Amino acid sequence: MFTFTHLSLARQFLLISFLILLTGMLIIGAWVGRQIETGVVNRTAAVTALYVDSFIAPHLQDLAHSEHLDAAHLASLGSLLTGTPLGQRIVAFKVWGPDGRILYSTNPALIGREFPISPELAFAFAGEVHTEISGLTEPENEYERQQWSRLIETYAPVRVENTSAVVAVSEFYQTTDDLEREVRAAQLRSWLVVGVATLAMYLLLTGLVGRASNTILAQQSELRDKVAQLTTLLAQNEQL
Repeated sequence: MFTFTHLSLARQFLLISFLILLTGMLIIGAWVGRQIETGVVNRTAAVTALYVDSFIAPHLQDLAHSEHLDAAHLASLGSLLTGTPLGQRIVAFKVWGPDGRILYSTNPALIGREFPISPELAFAFAGEVHTEISGLTEPENEYERQQWSRLIETYAPVRVENTSAVVAVSEFYQTTDDLEREVRAAQLRSWLVVGVATLAMYLLLTGLVGRASNTILAQQSELRDKVAQLTTLLAQNEQL
């Protein structure tokens, strides 16, 4: 029965190196793909957060001395998110107060409701932008779950003008359609580069090992010939 040990050392080495390179290619390709996705998500969210802040923050400045938004500002927020380029980029929007209460939402049923402060929300109140692809499993995502399976979720701090004080957090959601197309194209390019590099390394190893194997085989053949000649001479010596 054929077994791995029946192969020559050169073939054993090439088979093992192929498996090692293939495993390395899969691991590196998966890691690079994940880094590309993370980078694209963060870049998209950062750009959109700045865009949102420039439009939304002026209507939230009253929160520096009030716990509620008046009707005029609520109406202004609604008009900004309806039939505008901003509204086309964002499919859902919320404004959170420091106590975990929703001060504004594109889903009016959520306005005034209070939820536990999540780590992501706390991170934003600490002054940092947080972005991830959300599976929409949180209680406040009941509206989004009805239409999407996952969305790009971003929490961005809203500061008092000309200060670093955070008075609220804006949470907005974007679809993953454009993201998936961009990530898929970038991942395809990365897999192509990794695959070509892996193939080049394997062919290089094959050439080096093949040359070494041919040298060893030639030396073995020459050694067998010399052993045969020596055996013949020994036999002749015995006869003499």
